[in-house]
Amino acid sequence: MKLDYIAFTDDHFDKPGDEDDGLYIGLEGYARIIQNLYLGGEVGRAVNIDISGEDISFFPVEVNLKYAIAAARNFVVDFGAGVSYSYAELRDDSFSSSVRDERSDWLFGGQFFADLTCKIHWFSIGINTKYQITQGFRGEGLDLSNWRIGAQIGAVF
Repeated sequence: MKLDYIAFTDDHFDKPGDEDDGLYIGLEGYARIIQNLYLGGEVGRAVNIDISGEDISFFPVEVNLKYAIAAARNFVVDFGAGVSYSYAELRDDSFSSSVRDERSDWLFGGQFFADLTCKIHWFSIGINTKYQITQGFRGEGLDLSNWRIGAQIGAVF
């Protein structure tokens, strides 16, 4: 399980009053293919994102390949890349709007990432960073590419 800070990179979010960041909660799992190489995936949700009266709901679904190496006793460094298919929904909840406007789209994308994990028996804790590139939101001229940084906790089987 991971808990990350997420920020979207589109210039649209550089305007004063546009909140482009929030909290990302994700669940990931990996299985070893060969020594040091793992295949897995992640699903998650970004919450509490508000863009000048608009809320964004962002749900990425990812398939990733990562390479992991022991950096020191009990510490593992891994880096990888993958493909994603993310559901995004924009909702206009501003007080000035009398009509609730909702738009949604599925976005293809890809990501690359790096993690540092401390493993103690079956328990793991670590930090992670990721950059995800997505296609543009249909009809909005909005790019939901993002970067994340945060912490993870889990179990090793």
